[in-house]
Amino acid sequence: MPKILLSATKGGESNYFNAVLAAGGEPALAQEAESYDSFDGLILCGGGDVDPSLYGQSLNGTEESSIKPWRDKLEFELLDLFTASKKPVLGICRGHQVINVYFKGTLIQHLPQAPLHMHNLETGRDNFHLTTALKGSFIEQLYGEKPLTNTAHHQAVDRLGEGLEIVQRADFDRTVEGFRHTSLPIYSVQWHPERLTGRFFNPERADGAKLFDFFMKLCK
Repeated sequence: MPKILLSATKGGESNYFNAVLAAGGEPALAQEAESYDSFDGLILCGGGDVDPSLYGQSLNGTEESSIKPWRDKLEFELLDLFTASKKPVLGICRGHQVINVYFKGTLIQHLPQAPLHMHNLETGRDNFHLTTALKGSFIEQLYGEKPLTNTAHHQAVDRLGEGLEIVQRADFDRTVEGFRHTSLPIYSVQWHPERLTGRFFNPERADGAKLFDFFMKLCK
């Protein structure tokens, strides 16, 4: 059973825990772990905005109240450890953005609100939109060419980080929805697979369990 380290904040980990457990992994919070060496994989979870100073910008749409310097520092340190050991990493939403910044990319600090607020969380519920997967990519292998994914974010990848390859984009505005590292076992999505599995499963949408199963196999 792969041991999976999660960077979710305490109190917001339940969906990630459930998804990892269902895929045959053993999850633990990074905040509570005494040591990271024994873990087989890392999931960088959703959350607030990344401090724009980490990619050389001042506040320009980032929600200052959502910045948590301790979490930025923790996730960068975890990426240092897991990239050095070449252990698998999966980024989800904020985690997707953190990985891009770590590899010297930048972010769009606030997406435009049109059309129809498609990327943003509204009334406490995810939105959904079609995406296009790169032919031959891990996204296409799991979901086909046109996965329907959920969305709940106001920031996105702008300049792509070094060594990263885009594998999925939103159909309506080309927002980067997925990428991978070309030489390290690092995979990342802007959407929320933990909210597309288990009790959230809907056969008309991408099955989040497939991505967690894929990641667990990498970690064994």
